[in-house]
Amino acid sequence: MSRCSRILMSLGGTVAALALVVPAGEAQAPTGTTLTFFEPDAGSHFRIIDNAPKSPARNPQSSRYRFSSGDRIVFDNPLLDRAGGTRQGTIYGEGVVVKGKKFTNIALIGTVTYVLNDASQITATGYFTFSSDARVGVTGGSGTYRGARGEVVSHSEDSGSTDTITLLP
Repeated sequence: MSRCSRILMSLGGTVAALALVVPAGEAQAPTGTTLTFFEPDAGSHFRIIDNAPKSPARNPQSSRYRFSSGDRIVFDNPLLDRAGGTRQGTIYGEGVVVKGKKFTNIALIGTVTYVLNDASQITATGYFTFSSDARVGVTGGSGTYRGARGEVVSHSEDSGSTDTITLLP
């Protein structure tokens, strides 16, 4: 799968599994929780909805393919604790193109939901491009992560992407 597909699918990813940082003493301010997931290229489902004006080419890998504002990208991808590791859940996401014409220069506003094996969820939303690491804000959660807030940083790699979710106390 292309780098742009990996970045989009990675408004999430997994390398380490769930690492909880515990405060060292009562006098210190409480710290948050950091979760890391890897999203492998294999096993993902990715769809582009080409809204009007339509692209002159149907294949997004074609040099003639053009995005336009309002086009949508919808995906789901497994979440692993590390590359080649154990499944921790699934990430579901969608993004709407707000500017640009090619994967290399489009910008999107997107939302992702991490659905973990215990049915807990973490939702994040924000603006991102394919030219750099994606950074979006955590806007909520359920179950173990009810009321979550913080940040997701998604970093593209050769065989997938790594998402680090930092939750505030």
